[in-house]
Amino acid sequence: MTRPTVLACLLALTACRPVADGDGVATGKDRAEVAGPASTGDSGARGEAAVEGPKAHVFQFGLYKASRKGQVKKSPGTNTGKIIRKPKLEHLSMTDRVPLVKETYFGYQYRLFKLPHAVASQPFVQLRKVLIHPKMTLPDGSTTTGWDRPFKGRIEVQQVMGFDGYAFNEDYELVEGDWIFQIWYEDRKLIEQKFTAYRPDPGRTARLGNEE
Repeated sequence: MTRPTVLACLLALTACRPVADGDGVATGKDRAEVAGPASTGDSGARGEAAVEGPKAHVFQFGLYKASRKGQVKKSPGTNTGKIIRKPKLEHLSMTDRVPLVKETYFGYQYRLFKLPHAVASQPFVQLRKVLIHPKMTLPDGSTTTGWDRPFKGRIEVQQVMGFDGYAFNEDYELVEGDWIFQIWYEDRKLIEQKFTAYRPDPGRTARLGNEE
């Protein structure tokens, strides 16, 4: 068996808590590629004569476990108005199915490369994170289906390494259906990673809830 991947990141918690870092950039510390299926984003390119721009690769996704929980901070740009900063996560399994159980963490690690020359020499690149999820009713009675917010991707060795994700922390976050994460550069969608949240049977729910 291989040892679990451990990464430190910022977990943006909107209603469910999304995963991101200081400026909204989630940073994965373990950058080794993981064997297994990976979702590749739509770079917006059409054939070999595509416009120059970043390319993207998702090299790890699935369920995670928080070996160290982070701090909850206010974040008006997210769907629940809060984020979790700097939890320490262990990768548990490569899957796109997420059980609707509180304290479940899910997300993905990605790499952006082949940045335009004018961008690659800068310390950051301006990007957008989009989250689309099933309709959620917040405690104040308002509803949300996700968010769209800008963030700065840190450029190191002419590429951006990142982590994005979510954690179920409140009962009202447990909404069934597709959770879709996207990364955009200007008007081009670089990454789309989809997870399907489902309700496990009661016995499995109890087992999952005790797996700390």
